[in-house]
Amino acid sequence: MAVPPMIGVPEAGGYVFYSGSRELFERHEETLGVPAGTAYVGEDAGFAALYDVALLSAMYGMFAGAAHAFALIRKEDIDPVSLAPLLADWLVAMAPAVHQTADHLRSGDYTKGVVSHLAMQVAGTPTFLSTAEQQGVSPELLSPYFELMRRRLAEGSGEEGLTGVIDLLVR
Repeated sequence: MAVPPMIGVPEAGGYVFYSGSRELFERHEETLGVPAGTAYVGEDAGFAALYDVALLSAMYGMFAGAAHAFALIRKEDIDPVSLAPLLADWLVAMAPAVHQTADHLRSGDYTKGVVSHLAMQVAGTPTFLSTAEQQGVSPELLSPYFELMRRRLAEGSGEEGLTGVIDLLVR
């Protein structure tokens, strides 16, 4: 989980996932940690690759949302540089939601601590779609997620958060 400039720069925060034999990892952890930090993720040898793809998938989802946000302002007299800090700060503020999602998945209670329930969020999706249309922006990055939200609302509780869409993705 590093880009080339992060390699060999411990304070950059990059790391490599390792999985397989814990004993073997622990024996060589110091050496493995020279180019970048280490993160041991389990005995199953395939877990390192799975964690990598899972984190990169979340990153691309975030990049898709950021691309949509920038597209919305593209034709206006708005400097993208003025949007960037607001967007970055908002994403940072929303990032802790992943902990609530993990808790929901572990407990099975998708309503615990929810402050923006699914019914309310689904009710708001037409605003995003009409704004995109008005701005001449394709909604193709948001529409699939909104469709999952609508499906989950039809199948689940309107009082839950967004965790239930995960259940729709798992085949």
